Amino acid sequence: MSSFAGRMKEYPNMSLDRFDRENLHARAYFLSHCHKDHMKGLKGPLLKRKLKFSLTVKLYCSFVTKELLLSNPKYAFWEDHIVALELESPTLITLIDEASGEREELVVTLLPAGHCPGSVMFLVEGAQGTVLYTGDFRLAKGDASRIELLHSGSRVKDIKSVYLDSTFYDPRFYQIPSRETCLHAIRGLVQDWVSRSVYHTVWLNCKAAYGYEYLFTNLGDEFHTQIHVKSLDMFKKMPEILSHVTTDRATQIHACRHPKEEGFVPASRLPCGSSASDGTPLNIISIKPSTMWFGERTQRTKVIIRTGASSYRACFSFHSSYSEIKDFLSYLQPINIYPSVIPIGRTYADVTELLKSMCRDVSSSAVIYRPLGTLKRTRPEQHTHGDYMDCTESNDDDEEERDLEEEERGGERDEGSVSNSGTPPPRWEEFFTTEILTDSQTSQPHSCSDTSPSHSTPNQPITGSQTPELFVDDYAKLPSPSIPLSAGRGLSQAESLLIQSEDRCQGDALTNLDAGGEESGSHTHQSEPTESQVSSDFDIPSTPDSHTPGPDDLSDLYRRLAAGEEVVTRTGSQSL
Repeated sequence: MSSFAGRMKEYPNMSLDRFDRENLHARAYFLSHCHKDHMKGLKGPLLKRKLKFSLTVKLYCSFVTKELLLSNPKYAFWEDHIVALELESPTLITLIDEASGEREELVVTLLPAGHCPGSVMFLVEGAQGTVLYTGDFRLAKGDASRIELLHSGSRVKDIKSVYLDSTFYDPRFYQIPSRETCLHAIRGLVQDWVSRSVYHTVWLNCKAAYGYEYLFTNLGDEFHTQIHVKSLDMFKKMPEILSHVTTDRATQIHACRHPKEEGFVPASRLPCGSSASDGTPLNIISIKPSTMWFGERTQRTKVIIRTGASSYRACFSFHSSYSEIKDFLSYLQPINIYPSVIPIGRTYADVTELLKSMCRDVSSSAVIYRPLGTLKRTRPEQHTHGDYMDCTESNDDDEEERDLEEEERGGERDEGSVSNSGTPPPRWEEFFTTEILTDSQTSQPHSCSDTSPSHSTPNQPITGSQTPELFVDDYAKLPSPSIPLSAGRGLSQAESLLIQSEDRCQGDALTNLDAGGEESGSHTHQSEPTESQVSSDFDIPSTPDSHTPGPDDLSDLYRRLAAGEEVVTRTGSQSL
């Protein structure tokens, strides 16, 4: 008997196998199978009223469960709100709050549960991790390893929580015979009885309306007969079962049920009558599939036990045994396990204590669960005192973080650069303006008396000269102006521009000297552009009435720039 309240801690906006109380506020419903202990409130008036005024609330289940549910007229009002999902097919489901419009997206996968026709487990994946709701299930040892969608590639998915069918998670039910073993024992008993005469009849005393179809189909095939049931309505859209059942009572194997209002019924009394159609009394034995009864035995027993003159008990289980559940959990290794059923004679505390040893210890595990979400790189915390930045707390991780940020912005930073003022970082869009400058703007003199801070970084303001300090006081230490283009890849754009300008000036000077030292004042004859000019990002126009500076002029200019002296160009004069 399920004691699950319907809500999972990770995803409280969906309700599973419970449809009353707080579950009335759910945004979506999920039904694992059609046993009544999993359908509480499903036909309640409050839920029916909610569906009447809702446009988004749906009930998700398997195709078989949908057909079984709608075969009962009491659930006909669900017809327009049921969505049948394919087995083992991940499906994106959006949960919508109709009042606020809030949306939550989940990927839900239906997995075979092996409990009864149409029964499924729900694998839910979303922002709060991967969660498995088993519903009622019967999986043999090793079955979990054969379910492909419990795996991601070659490894088991990182399951945060399992909401577990713990019906037989009790050492008393350590080993339960497989259904194949039970079927073999029942088949032998049926064979011995029905072979005596046509008036020897077997009654399968099944307590649930459905779930024993495994016995019906296999016994029908074995004895080339159909199993008598009260109604075919629930099997009409399940042809693989429909062909094995009948409402004709003239058969030797019955699974019809007594009316609920009847009290104690003798095992020898067949629900559909104890006489054949010709009035001959029938010789009836009853076989009651059961598990709980066997769990109460203190000694080892057989699969079938005779309990009366014409009555038998067969150990047949819809639920996994204690050892099968341990095998299942050992394979998945979830972080949390929540029992959905409390075994008879146990308490919730007893079961949770037994399950503790099956939970994964996150502290010692290599796989650590982290919720899905937007990945953001955190900016290193900077402590400032007055006008200066305190760098005493910086470490290698901070340096690496800043390097990554610089790369993302497309900038470069000098190693070991230190800000010597409290100036904010520059904006690189000011370096490369989209405005077209006029001749008057380009011809205005620029003062270099306020030199820029040393080793400027991409995020410092543009103050004074925008040219980095490439020079030193000692002229002998100046680098050679002849630098290959490939070497310029490691320089900033401003550095590359200055070196290219120097190359162009020296190339023009050599060209003029080869021509006899004559200087062209009008520049009417344009020589072919040099390699550095072609590679430049933009061209520098010639200044009217100017002359090409010689090597001595350039050397003097470099020394004055390096010393920080003011450089003024006087109108009408070619001297610097």
